[in-house]
Amino acid sequence: MDLDALVAIDVHTHAEVSAKGGASLSAELDAAAGAYFKAEHRHPTLPEIAAYYRERRMACVVFTVDAESATGTPPVPNEEIAEAALKNPDVIIPFAGVDPYKGKAAVRQIRRLVEEFGVRGFKFHPNIQAFHPNDRMAYPLYEAIEEAGAIAVFHTGQTGIGAGAPGGGGIRLKYSNPMDVDDVAADFPACGSSSPTRPSPGRTRRSRWPPTSRRCTSTCRAGRRSTFRRSWSGTPTAS
Repeated sequence: MDLDALVAIDVHTHAEVSAKGGASLSAELDAAAGAYFKAEHRHPTLPEIAAYYRERRMACVVFTVDAESATGTPPVPNEEIAEAALKNPDVIIPFAGVDPYKGKAAVRQIRRLVEEFGVRGFKFHPNIQAFHPNDRMAYPLYEAIEEAGAIAVFHTGQTGIGAGAPGGGGIRLKYSNPMDVDDVAADFPACGSSSPTRPSPGRTRRSRWPPTSRRCTSTCRAGRRSTFRRSWSGTPTAS
């Protein structure tokens, strides 16, 4: 990847549809997210994502969210994203999603994805995955990520997933309190924890995690600082 030739890097790009046609959200959550984001084209394929960013001289960090245990919906295969990155190394930086409820299987998956596919980091979406980031259940996953020299990314704050659906589609905001990520950053300082944050209504609290982690990247899509510019033709990726 020629960084000097790039005008920007989008560090938050969801892969929401597999080449085999499977989507990463249930029909209910997908419809609610589409209405919330008012997106014209919410399901670009990985080749379409690569072409879009290449045309704009941008690169993108691409990942899926594995929330199968909580939602029953399997994710876009991490291997598919990694293979797309191998075919498009000038634009796609591969991240992955792992399900914290899968325990030792998730730990093995982390190691395999880093060692065999060159995955650089892992995305967690506590709202959809229905877990608190500082739940000790997930700590073996963070240990594996840290040992591999990879990065952990957490969604925090508000989310458009489930917006407008009865009961929010079962999605609970309690799991996305940024203070939960503070524990992770303190306990795994080499994990490079990152927290793309959209504050919830009435809640602007931010954890102290950025100074505690050596390789943090903070992105605040609701306010002050942005390390990237979203550009998917008015179609922000679901969060």
